[in-house]
Amino acid sequence: MEVVKITNRGTGAGGGNTNKNGLSYEEITDLLTEFETVGTKNSCNIIQFNGSDIKFVHACKANTHKFMNSINEKNLDLNPAAGCKSPDEAYINEDNKIIFIIEKKFQQGSGSVDEKIQTGDFKKKHYSQLFPNFKVEYIYCLSDWFKNGYSSELSYLKENNIQIFWGSDDDYKSKIITFMTCYE
Repeated sequence: MEVVKITNRGTGAGGGNTNKNGLSYEEITDLLTEFETVGTKNSCNIIQFNGSDIKFVHACKANTHKFMNSINEKNLDLNPAAGCKSPDEAYINEDNKIIFIIEKKFQQGSGSVDEKIQTGDFKKKHYSQLFPNFKVEYIYCLSDWFKNGYSSELSYLKENNIQIFWGSDDDYKSKIITFMTCYE
């Protein structure tokens, strides 16, 4: 997989440009080329990954909460915490009551994303409270920046069953799809 190098222009490159830089990483790592839409439900696509017969509801951003609310599976007594309002991608297996939430974090220099990966355990627990009848699998898709100097954070995530996939891996898409379709 070819990873696009995004030029960081120093002061001011983050903040307002974070969405621009992160968005291109989200596009590079999206799974849109790996599934077929087989229907719709409550304004979300029902999909099947290539080579699999398992159906998922594909919801992104705020549609995740809208969909879960539309099927009466959202805890309306709890407000979504910061960082739990609009997941980058969500794949909902209604038959097995599992929701896979994928957050993508791109970093190529020091900044606030460094600390955001430390919140995976909290977010997984919070999503479990928001969608109490579903098992929540919280997944990070990380850029290679996190491979160096983040062993403590990565160990913590692993200890807390937060899955990590590397967006630059040639087989990133097949690995994450295998995880979701073979999940028990």
